Amino acid sequence: MGRFPYALAGLVAVALAGCGDRAPPLLGDPPPQDAGKAPQLQSEASPPPSCNAGPDLGVCACTELNLLTDAPNLYLVLDRSGSMAVNDEWTAVRLTVSHVMESLGPRASFGLAVFPFDQSACAPGGQVMSVRPGDSPAGTLGPTTKAMLAATATTPYGGTPTAATLTGLLPVLTALSGRTFVILATDGGPNCDAAAACSSAMCIPNIESYQGCPAGGLPDCCDATIYGPEQCLDSQPTIDAVASIAKAGIPTYVIGVPGSAPYATLLDSLAQAGGTARASEPYYYRVDGTDQTALGAALSQIAAKITATCTLTLDQPPPDPTHVNVYLDDKPVAADPQNGWRLDGSTITLEGSTCALVMNGDVLNVRVVAGCPTLQPN
Repeated sequence: MGRFPYALAGLVAVALAGCGDRAPPLLGDPPPQDAGKAPQLQSEASPPPSCNAGPDLGVCACTELNLLTDAPNLYLVLDRSGSMAVNDEWTAVRLTVSHVMESLGPRASFGLAVFPFDQSACAPGGQVMSVRPGDSPAGTLGPTTKAMLAATATTPYGGTPTAATLTGLLPVLTALSGRTFVILATDGGPNCDAAAACSSAMCIPNIESYQGCPAGGLPDCCDATIYGPEQCLDSQPTIDAVASIAKAGIPTYVIGVPGSAPYATLLDSLAQAGGTARASEPYYYRVDGTDQTALGAALSQIAAKITATCTLTLDQPPPDPTHVNVYLDDKPVAADPQNGWRLDGSTITLEGSTCALVMNGDVLNVRVVAGCPTLQPN
């Protein structure tokens, strides 16, 4: 965005699990002894158990159970303006997006645009990664996630041409096949509209009370001879751009990362225009913490709204229904019809608290594994 001043510049993934003599911890079990160690990036963590691991680990003759899926397009539009360098927010956004992409895996396809597009302060943003399937199996750092990381390995710079970016992306988005959703992540107010009329109340330095400029009042700290008209908040054109995308049948989710609080009213309006307003204020997804955990929670909630389901349809019935297990984030869940899951032919239904974890976005990676005896409730 344009925090003043500028730096002018799986859901459901299916895999196989090796089954040795040592059963993995159940969801809710105490943490292992090394739980105090620094957490690893998901891409650096040990890969999920897989079949054919070798006789030393013990293998349960696992068989992959494929799911029938309808992967939506998640199209991310990311603000990389100069203010995203504050507290290294750009790095946090990149890594958080990569973690969610890995967790969802083939349950979604991903595309990416950034703004501004280049080292020009107000160059409208554009696509830097075309839409492509998520990596398979889920939980791995594959070519799609690597492409996202490579496309965003840049330095934040310039302003926040949000309206121009979204307007330019409309034909790209409408040309996509299948269900498409936009996720807009920004740290503040859109600007960079040379035609904007900069009243005192619409002047970004005033809004942010920069160096004594009163919020929304006089004196007007926008001096066009110094800062240029891009210091004006570009509200209505941005709302109109989001509304045009929604009118094309493409909802837009809005995430406000730290620094966006002065623009909460506008971000609420963008969420409403995008058809994704939350039930109560803030209508957008507000992130106040600068760590990856807070942003990851917001992005996971959005991903769950788009991809979550508690009904998993297999492409065929398992060969032995007594040797099927369901994993949430690589921890098995007991086959409990109250708060676990149940199998009926080719359909697995998540129940109770297990379903809630998935629908709330607390878990993105759900895996179905065949070959080991089904875990039963204690």
